[in-house]
Amino acid sequence: MSHNPRGALAGVRVLDFTRFLQGPYATRLFADMGADVLKVERPGGDWDRRLRPAKDGFTGFFHALNRGKRSVAIDITTPEGRDLVLGLAREADVVIENFRPGVLDRLGLGYDALKAVNPRIVYAGASGYGPGGPRSDEPMYDMVAQAVSGVSDFMRSPEGVPRLATRAMADSAGAMFLAMAVITALYVRERTGQGQRVDASLVGSCLGMHTAEVTIALHENRVYRPHGRVTSTSGAFRCRDDRWLVIGATDQKLWRNLTQALGRPDLLADERFAYGKIREANRAVLEPILEEVFRTADRDEWVERMRAADVPVAPVLTFLEVADDPDVLANGYVVEQDDPEWGKVRTVGHPFHMSLTPGAVGPATPAIGESTRAELRRLGRTDEQAEDLRARGVVEFHETEGNAA
Repeated sequence: MSHNPRGALAGVRVLDFTRFLQGPYATRLFADMGADVLKVERPGGDWDRRLRPAKDGFTGFFHALNRGKRSVAIDITTPEGRDLVLGLAREADVVIENFRPGVLDRLGLGYDALKAVNPRIVYAGASGYGPGGPRSDEPMYDMVAQAVSGVSDFMRSPEGVPRLATRAMADSAGAMFLAMAVITALYVRERTGQGQRVDASLVGSCLGMHTAEVTIALHENRVYRPHGRVTSTSGAFRCRDDRWLVIGATDQKLWRNLTQALGRPDLLADERFAYGKIREANRAVLEPILEEVFRTADRDEWVERMRAADVPVAPVLTFLEVADDPDVLANGYVVEQDDPEWGKVRTVGHPFHMSLTPGAVGPATPAIGESTRAELRRLGRTDEQAEDLRARGVVEFHETEGNAA
């Protein structure tokens, strides 16, 4: 049932009980890689479907995170709904959920219950703090994880105000670590025949993304917050046309190249800027000089000069501008997707490449319950039984759902 039969995970069946961002992004990566991802949502649809709507009604948040999946709408709080999920789990390879810890256990759908019907199941939890510790059962959101992990403190403004590193950094990192954990567990299962439970937390992911900075801070008992440029010669500079670029002249060779590109050989000969440590000791002198030079030409002119001198450089682009960048388009990082309701939708493509088993952007996001009837048939329910379940609110079908599996 995968839209990508050549994908690395073709043949893998995933039950997706996730909401918001961390879990849905992880399962969307599986769908891009060829897995058959069955999104299990409540009748009426997950709340995510109505999150951050545009003026025309388009919900890019849900669209970006749920493409390529199928949907079954089941009320898992009912005994009949629980039985249906257990039936689906018997044929699944992976179950991924990000409910508050203990919710699925209380519904009889936790790891032990699913393992009882399918010992090979890989059961993945996307959590806040992780499976251990005194606050493991507390709810968690991205911004809370950034705070408790030290990231918001690390990103304090020069005025001392804690800030987010970026919107959904913890969720996005958590999604990647969650996907990595599941793929590792699938590999272990291929060798041992055994499934297992895995967990990737928001707090752990925040720390994992800042491994070097945390290690340095713990050794020196000091946090080095990234105020201003990384170094005097590495960071953002404003140009004559009020557009910005970023350069990365991080070593002596690149410093030489930078002075060449700037047309300022005198800076290379200046003893105050002879090598890295001295340049940093005198950055209060050097940075204003560089800022003044960059203001003498437009951004694109400087980008070409830097590239000609082999100085790492990039213009500072918006999301709107990067969508037309030739390298981004050549690598499929932004693509067009056909949507039956919205026509051509521009969205982010698959973020990495595989030569033999490439990822592929899946079809449009599924309608609520568009695969419910097909999955009930797979489980041996007759059409009459399916209609009875719908009449009692246990399941929901998409209005135009046909007989396709």
